[in-house]
Order: sequence, then structure tokens, then C-alpha cells
Amino acid sequence: MYQHESYVYLDEAVANALYPDLKNKNLRNIGLEQLGEIIDTMVIDNYGSLNILLKQENDFSLMRIEDGFSTIFFNLKGQLQEEVESLVEHQGLYFKEID
Repeated sequence: MYQHESYVYLDEAVANALYPDLKNKNLRNIGLEQLGEIIDTMVIDNYGSLNILLKQENDFSLMRIEDGFSTIFFNLKGQLQEEVESLVEHQGLYFKEID
């Protein structure tokens, strides 16, 4: 998130219910500790999602952390895809491509 230009937003339902003061606010610079607490709450409560837009040159990719333990990436390409795959493998997880 800090290696690329990025924008971090809560889904409107999450913002309305849990964090109304963060609605439509870019959370990129709120600090990793506070962002981690928000993600923990969403995962534990199985509620909503967090969207991270990553910009690489003129393209945007989306990382969506959804309720439960799902993290979904859209439009990953080139070096960004390699970085994500490396991180996923390093954490002992797997990367599954869906068409």
C-alpha cells in the first residue's frame, strides 16, 4: 500500500454502521495500527469490506478485503501482480486466479 500510489476506502455500509466519521475518507494515512484495528473488526464481525485502489502508471488495481477472510484482487498486472503473489506465498497462503 505504501509502495504504490493508493487510496483506501470503507464500503458505505461499513462506514454508516461502524465508522460514520470515516465515510468517503481516504484512510491511507491513518496509520497501520488503526487500519489494522478496522480490518480486525470487519473480519471478526464478518461485516462489510475495505477497498484499496492501487495505481501503477495509468492503471488501477483493486484489493478488496471482504467480510470473513476473503481478499480479492482485480486487474493485477505486471510488477504489482508479482509483488502480490510473492507476498501471498511468503505468508503461506495461495493465490487463485478466477476467470
